[in-house]
Order: sequence, then C-alpha cells, then structure tokens
Amino acid sequence: MEIHIKMAPAQYKRLRNSYPIDSPVRDLIDNARRLDHAIEGVLFAGYTIVCNEDQARIFLETARQCCPEVIPHIEQAIKLAQRA
Repeated sequence: MEIHIKMAPAQYKRLRNSYPIDSPVRDLIDNARRLDHAIEGVLFAGYTIVCNEDQARIFLETARQCCPEVIPHIEQAIKLAQRA
C-alpha cells in the first residue's frame, strides 16, 4: 500500500529541521515531492512524502518525539490509504 503524506511548505521545513539526520525516516523526508496545483482556482503548494505502511508507522512514532504537529497529516494519510 502506497501512502502519500501531504503538508504545507512551512510544515515541511519545520519537519525537516526537527528530524535528526540518522532518523530512520530522514530519507523519506529528503525525498519528498514538491506539489503545486490548483483546485477550483485555489492554489495549493506543498509537499508529499511517499511511503509504505510500515514506513508511515515508523514516521508516526518518531513524529511523536520530533514534530508532533505533523501527526494528524500522517494519521489521515494512513486512513485514506486503508480505505482505497
């Protein structure tokens, strides 16, 4: 199952600065894809982190220690992937 964790640029920058380089999810953060698209005239700019369910769960656990503000984004992405 492929999971897409989406967040705004400011959250991504804080996230990137919060995780230590030796974190098991640092590669996921560093390889995030930049998103720029519009929906009904509203521009969305942000990032998506693509991972599998195991990686997302590790990401969730480490977020509790390093960057709790992204926890809702990770949880929502896992739920959406499970429904698909």
